[in-house]
Amino acid sequence: MQNGFLGLDIGTTSIKALVVDHVGQVIFSSNRPLELLTPQPAWAEQDPDGWWEAVQNILHSIPKTIKVQRIGLSGQMHTLVPIERDGRPIRNAILWCDQRTSAECALATKNLGGERQVIELIGNPIYPGFTLPKLLWMRQNEQKNFKRIKTALIAKDYIAYKLTGSIGTDPSDAAGSAMYDVVNKVWSGQLLEKLGLDPSILPPVTPSHAARGLLRTELAKSLGWDRVEVASGGADNAVSALGLGVFAPGDCMISIGTSGTVLGPTNNNVPDQSGRLHFFNHTVEGVSYYMGVMLAASACLNWFKDKLNTSLTYDQIQEKAEKAPIGANGLLWLPYLQGERTPHRDSNARGVLFGVSTMTDEAQIFRAVMEGITFGLRDCFELLKYITKIDRVLVVGGGAKSRLWREMLATNIKLPVIMPAIDEGGAYGAAMLAAIGTGLDVATVGQWQKTASVTD
Repeated sequence: MQNGFLGLDIGTTSIKALVVDHVGQVIFSSNRPLELLTPQPAWAEQDPDGWWEAVQNILHSIPKTIKVQRIGLSGQMHTLVPIERDGRPIRNAILWCDQRTSAECALATKNLGGERQVIELIGNPIYPGFTLPKLLWMRQNEQKNFKRIKTALIAKDYIAYKLTGSIGTDPSDAAGSAMYDVVNKVWSGQLLEKLGLDPSILPPVTPSHAARGLLRTELAKSLGWDRVEVASGGADNAVSALGLGVFAPGDCMISIGTSGTVLGPTNNNVPDQSGRLHFFNHTVEGVSYYMGVMLAASACLNWFKDKLNTSLTYDQIQEKAEKAPIGANGLLWLPYLQGERTPHRDSNARGVLFGVSTMTDEAQIFRAVMEGITFGLRDCFELLKYITKIDRVLVVGGGAKSRLWREMLATNIKLPVIMPAIDEGGAYGAAMLAAIGTGLDVATVGQWQKTASVTD
């Protein structure tokens, strides 16, 4: 019988699960795909019970030779799951990448006295992807549904509820809601009062490693498990950073995934007054982080691959891009397919392929797209470098598997990048949170990844 910690990551495209042992080695891995719903342009929704079905399938697939000691959670940030009194979702979840709420953001900012006052209240501007404007949109456009809301949850918190029957969230996810004062670490009563929102719909906040509750009795019996505790968990970016050992000032995580992020931990408690960088609470108590976000990173490459109707694999795309000259013969890609956050903060920004000529070929297009995304990440990196020190950079995500892309990134930021030996995203960090809750200290668990990392 192998003992292990289970990490569950509620992603946008899939549910990922890992079980790791007491030295951080993965002993079980599984995932289930998810369906993304787009009922209108720029809208993005999912069925929360689709997440739960996938989680149950994964739990029942864990071999009986593995004894799960504790469960940790990670999940997509900002996503609104409104539930009613019986615990059922009132409607589909509205996802982090949904852009329907620009008007609500502008009106809320105005009603709160302007952006400077908003940052003073919660540490961040109000973005269309955040949880607050989704609630305001429901109040304006789905009044009957809005009146039924008992609790407003975020993605992983709904799964925690289904696992335990207990309602709650953690500081890292609360910080991305635009209703939480990240400096004082409390729900902002002043903001809620000014916007006419009932604070009772917001869940209690407990540390990411703390217990949310025990696995429901009937579920535990069906799995053959006994008294398995579930940790509160955290927001995917923060949990992924923990999974890489990125929780100390000087460290930096760059993720080249569907979206792109550049994250740097800090012991400061001072938001970015310009509002260009997010300022959120980490999953490690006493630590916060600054983060720049691109809404479309490798999503741009996927989009071009689909529109060019090519059967090329991603390895073949890299081979083609390597054959194109640096600068792609002047071809430029602005990677704003879904608007942008950092540094432009414009939901109406759009992608541009500039410099096309009769000499343009497929290889140049792919290279230009990769270069454009890399420069977008550098935009974030330069802002982060200005506000906090950066000594060590770890790069993760699907794009990080490309040697060419890693070389582009290292050249742009003028620092070597480190490719972790275990790049399992939020699921690995969630398993770490489960372990920390058993009494293992953060420093010890953080060494799981550091001892495995290799410099690229």
